[in-house]
Amino acid sequence: MPTLEGGLRIEVETATDWLVLEQIAPDALKGGAENLPNRLSALMDEGSEWDEIVVPELEDFFTGQLRMVRDTVHAAQQESTTDPPEGQFFIMRAEGAQWYGALNQARIALETHYHFGPGQELNEAESFPAPKRSAFIRSQFYCALQSVLLEHVLD
Repeated sequence: MPTLEGGLRIEVETATDWLVLEQIAPDALKGGAENLPNRLSALMDEGSEWDEIVVPELEDFFTGQLRMVRDTVHAAQQESTTDPPEGQFFIMRAEGAQWYGALNQARIALETHYHFGPGQELNEAESFPAPKRSAFIRSQFYCALQSVLLEHVLD
């Protein structure tokens, strides 16, 4: 739900909601996201000094996005005192780009790992094995959350 300050309030209603949110960082690492800067360096010319200058900064940047998302979700879980666990947390405007980036890392990693096709639909996913189907649904959720971030948080 959008806030007046230009952020989002995320309301978590079930334990499954928490599980999906907890999966963002692990999903991002599924496809070897920690090696993403190195994979990108293969596209650069050898004189670009990509490996020495850019790769370490990108690794820190990508890791920071995932850490911030993981820490935000974990802190919100700790505040939840209900059973079943309900709660909420905010994605403020200043954090929007980090959330968007972490979600993007997770989506790219899942698509790389499970080889989702372009424009694949949910009804097609029903024939997937359970782990791939679950990953596809999470990827779709991450995409939807990115869309909400674009619409209400990011300029």
